[in-house]
Amino acid sequence: MPVQRVVLNSRPGNNGVPVPAHFRLEETTLAPDLEDGEVLVRTLCLSVDPYMRCRMNEDTGVGYVTPWQLSECVDGGGVGVVESSRCSACSEGDVVTSFNWPWQTKAVMKGSALQKVDTQVVDGHLSYFLGAVGITGLTALLGVREKGNVTKGANQTMVVSGAAGACGSVAGQIGRLDGCVRAVGICGSEEKCRALVEDCGFSAAINYRKEDIPAKLQELCPMG
Repeated sequence: MPVQRVVLNSRPGNNGVPVPAHFRLEETTLAPDLEDGEVLVRTLCLSVDPYMRCRMNEDTGVGYVTPWQLSECVDGGGVGVVESSRCSACSEGDVVTSFNWPWQTKAVMKGSALQKVDTQVVDGHLSYFLGAVGITGLTALLGVREKGNVTKGANQTMVVSGAAGACGSVAGQIGRLDGCVRAVGICGSEEKCRALVEDCGFSAAINYRKEDIPAKLQELCPMG
């Protein structure tokens, strides 16, 4: 079965800027038959995330993320649908997700490496499983619940640095839902400040490029 895939064509260097030429679109062929425990999936959504930049280097600099190899298919978070299965945990038509999804139009994967998801949870918006309902949302949730020390009724204000990012924007909203009376975000542009307040429900936002952060925090968080 012919499929298309994206491979790493070259490395930009540790401090280089990635450009399309660092990747290559090519055609490959999948084996016609599945082995026991395997499933054939069709890719529906892929996630492009900041951590992927270090995977373009020969050494990622961390122990929990491996580098992509030259001329090999790149991977990351993905969502797809099972087209055929020889895995008891997956059935044809199941929508599944994985943090190691190959950037291919279709792929053969181990069923044990896939997580089945309920599309009704996201009202059909499958990309949400790669964002607020996926690892991004989980990271924000654990950060707030495990480290945020939010206490309902305590008149607390949550301040989020990097608030316009994927995790930060969700963390502020979770803080409000968990009982914070105010959420103040710190980000790097007026456009992001507006989005935090108008779209994400933050009480206020600070542009660190233009404003004095300590002074603004005193103004916006007079009770600490």
